[in-house]
Amino acid sequence: MYDRATRTLWHQFTGEPIVGELVGSDVDLEFFPTSRTTWGEWKAEHPDTTVVTREGGTYPPWTYTNESDERSIYYAYRANPDSMFPIAHRDEALLPKTEILGVTVKGVDKAYPIEALREERIVHDRIDDIDLVVVASATTSDAHIYENPEGLTFSLPQDAPEEGFPLRIVDENGTEWDVSREKLTNASDSSNVLKSVPSNISFWFGWFAFHRDTELYGDDG
Repeated sequence: MYDRATRTLWHQFTGEPIVGELVGSDVDLEFFPTSRTTWGEWKAEHPDTTVVTREGGTYPPWTYTNESDERSIYYAYRANPDSMFPIAHRDEALLPKTEILGVTVKGVDKAYPIEALREERIVHDRIDDIDLVVVASATTSDAHIYENPEGLTFSLPQDAPEEGFPLRIVDENGTEWDVSREKLTNASDSSNVLKSVPSNISFWFGWFAFHRDTELYGDDG
């Protein structure tokens, strides 16, 4: 990533300045989780969302063509299963452009294939001594990780839609929890929340290049 103010290049995984006048300083970018979803899925959850106009003056509207359209800027790149440049460190456990949800907990890196999360919807896991729960969309690449200090077992309610990101889950005690990208909230006690854990969605080759000791969900159950 590049910023025009200081002409600095930033490491997209760590937020550290790697080229420019800020290299060697104490300045790091604060991690801010994002979602990889569709407009329909997002709008269903956030009906009052406003949208930045395509007529912003920086890029022409045609540059925002849908990724599935052959005219989109990165269509050829995304359609090619391999990378367009050499990769010094790679792992064949997954295809290079397999989408994964990556997380680092207490210095331990782990990657969850999006395809597996999309099928399972809810995944319970433990990294080091930290219990976690992963909630994922059945439709898009959207998935988020939350702290689960009590080791609760969650499932989808019986009336949960088969598509999209779940807006509510239920624990083994029958307690319902509202799902947002920032936290899980006990529906009957809003003071009881499970915070999200910073994570990011990336290609497998990109994650592995900077997390070579990463664990991979599916290798250990």
